[in-house]
Amino acid sequence: MHAIVSGAGVAGLALAGRLALDGWTVDVIERARAPRASGYLIDFFGPGFEAAERLGLLPALRARAESYGELRSVDAEGRVRGRLPISLVEQAVAGRYLTILRPRIVEALQASLPEGVRIRWGAQVETAHDDGARVQVLLSDGERLEGDVLVGADGVGSRVRQLLWGPHGQFVRPLADLLAVAWTGDDPELAADLGGRVAMQVELDRQLLVAPLEGSGVTGFAVLRGIPPARARAAIAGMGALGRRAVRGIREPYVDHVAQTVVEPWVRGRVVLLGDACAAVSLVAGQGASLAIAGAEKLAEELAWARHPHDVTVGLAAFERDWRPTVEREQARGRRAAAAFAPHTRLELEANRALWRAAAIPGVAHLVARAAGGVTKAS
Repeated sequence: MHAIVSGAGVAGLALAGRLALDGWTVDVIERARAPRASGYLIDFFGPGFEAAERLGLLPALRARAESYGELRSVDAEGRVRGRLPISLVEQAVAGRYLTILRPRIVEALQASLPEGVRIRWGAQVETAHDDGARVQVLLSDGERLEGDVLVGADGVGSRVRQLLWGPHGQFVRPLADLLAVAWTGDDPELAADLGGRVAMQVELDRQLLVAPLEGSGVTGFAVLRGIPPARARAAIAGMGALGRRAVRGIREPYVDHVAQTVVEPWVRGRVVLLGDACAAVSLVAGQGASLAIAGAEKLAEELAWARHPHDVTVGLAAFERDWRPTVEREQARGRRAAAAFAPHTRLELEANRALWRAAAIPGVAHLVARAAGGVTKAS
């Protein structure tokens, strides 16, 4: 059996690896010419953690994870207003939790790929035709492929979805006019001052998180409400002491609107969408990479027993039927998170600050850790 997977991100590589273990031949099509080095820090827990364990990926992910002792809430002057030990966050999810840069998840997935997977860099799907028995694909480099299934695991801006479902705007739903900005850079002074701790600042319509990386690196993640991309750097710098220091490390940031993808259905014949292409929960929901790996495992399970063309279409239908409720539940949670992520009113801001003040009360910090549900919240 042969699968064509568009997208060499978390979902696409996780699926490719599992299908190859089941005996499939897999072609992964990726428009980038090499793995993307830039990315943001995420909390990895939930269903994807369990799936990664079953797939034997946890050792590789742990080896690439970051380690922090404390999450600090700071104000515009840089003064510490609240502290939350990371150990309490880990306890809240029974230790089944990692903080890791998204590109390092991709790196671990790629390193673990078995024989039977071929990645085609610098190409994308130009046309796709499903004749009911096979899918024929023309690539941008002129090569033609034929497979039993085509999987669009190519992100929020999915090329496969655009070709076979319709224009981008039909399926992408911006949330709360939020803009996400993520970057990594080298800043020895800031990294040393952070000292193995994560700093977070929340203001009206703004949230900023800065964390040290191994060596002298620093990573930042900001969520801004009502700010156009061209003004993002100035908005972050305007937050105060932490913002002014953080923007020094911005070189080539990832900038995008916080959005979800809502697609109905996910399956058309022998073509299926996976991960953010059909089920993005948003950058502030905290489960995107986790759901990508868990969803890939679920799809692979449904395809594992396919021995003839009809089996594939039955498996795709079962995948959507069984996995969609999980995704829709997480998307609903993501919409609630977006509404509260960058407080829009003074009352919302004061509620956030009260939560951090409560973290200093003996016996209450573990409740704050459960409410936080992670360090970065990015997915």
